[in-house]
Amino acid sequence: MGLSSIVRFLLPKDDKFLNYFEQAVDNLKKAGDLYESLSKVHSRAELIGVRDEIKRLEHIGDEITHKIFEELNLSFITPFDREDIYDLTKSMDDVLDLIDHVADLLLLYQIDKLDSEFSLLLNVANRAIGEIHQSIRLLRQMNYDSLREHIVRVHEMENEGDRLYRLFMGKLFAEQRDAIQLLKYNSLYNEMEHAIDKCEDLMNSLESIMLKNA
Repeated sequence: MGLSSIVRFLLPKDDKFLNYFEQAVDNLKKAGDLYESLSKVHSRAELIGVRDEIKRLEHIGDEITHKIFEELNLSFITPFDREDIYDLTKSMDDVLDLIDHVADLLLLYQIDKLDSEFSLLLNVANRAIGEIHQSIRLLRQMNYDSLREHIVRVHEMENEGDRLYRLFMGKLFAEQRDAIQLLKYNSLYNEMEHAIDKCEDLMNSLESIMLKNA
């Protein structure tokens, strides 16, 4: 039995870091569902309502992130490498921040109803978040084979997001003649694609923990 396995065996089963990770990912899943629901808004009032709820969840996420970092500074022994705990926590925070940022941009750009292209990118991101939501709980079992299935699916979704991004950007620059609209849509596509990329980064952080500790 390796040193990391021995340390993990000696730690309490109900580890505070795992609890915090699960709280963070539950919060992220709620935000992901709201993020996809942006495709269904039909008015500025509806958009503001969804944006405000996403922002509330983003603040909760920040509080959980702060608790994890505070606990990391106070803990002499941690269940995983400190840098891995930091990377996983930061990755969840990054995804939630981007979700919040896209909602803010929609309000700033006064885009009260989304085209189908945006809806597809929102759906890809939320599906990836769903895979992340299931994956975080696998840290309690340290079952790499089970996690690997989710890693592969998120990687496929990241590829899907890249393909859609290139398709929509090509269409945008070929067809959009209004320079202001072009700038708005270009900015949104970039941030939406970045959110999907961050989901893959998050899964890479999870894989690093699993490979070191399984």
